[in-house]
Amino acid sequence: MAIRTREHEGDSGITVRRLAHTRRVLAASPGYLAQHGVPETPEDIARHHMLVYTYAESPYQLQLKRGRERRNIPIGAALESNEGQVICAAGRAGLGIVIQPLYIVHDDIVAGRLIPLLGDWELAPLTINIAYQSRRNQPAKIRVFADALSEHVRKLDLEARWTTLPTSISRAQKKN
Repeated sequence: MAIRTREHEGDSGITVRRLAHTRRVLAASPGYLAQHGVPETPEDIARHHMLVYTYAESPYQLQLKRGRERRNIPIGAALESNEGQVICAAGRAGLGIVIQPLYIVHDDIVAGRLIPLLGDWELAPLTINIAYQSRRNQPAKIRVFADALSEHVRKLDLEARWTTLPTSISRAQKKN
């Protein structure tokens, strides 16, 4: 069993069960923004140090939307890694701008270690899934755990937390 943020598994024997959606955000540390400036437009992002998660779909292309407006911004990487926590640590250390799901950076944003950028623009959201072997001959403990995890996420309303920036952050963004 695994928790994944992809829509489909390459192995057709894998069952995917939706757990929640999450917003992806651009964010940087206050120190990085003080030194390099705050990007005002999507095009400004291309001139910044980007911290790229290489397992993302199209990791070197940002597809942003705001209403009917769409922007495709090619980006380079000041640092690239296939480990999201490495990217987040580099972002907190002031090495560049992260592109991460809100469920990963939420606490850093609330604590002020990372500041969300271009909040009126949206990146494609991600679906968080439980992935496990086919339902055929599935051990009961897999089904029970998947049901319990789904119920836990629902009771805590984690999807709302992972799709909406906290209101205190919206005020902080206006200051920048």
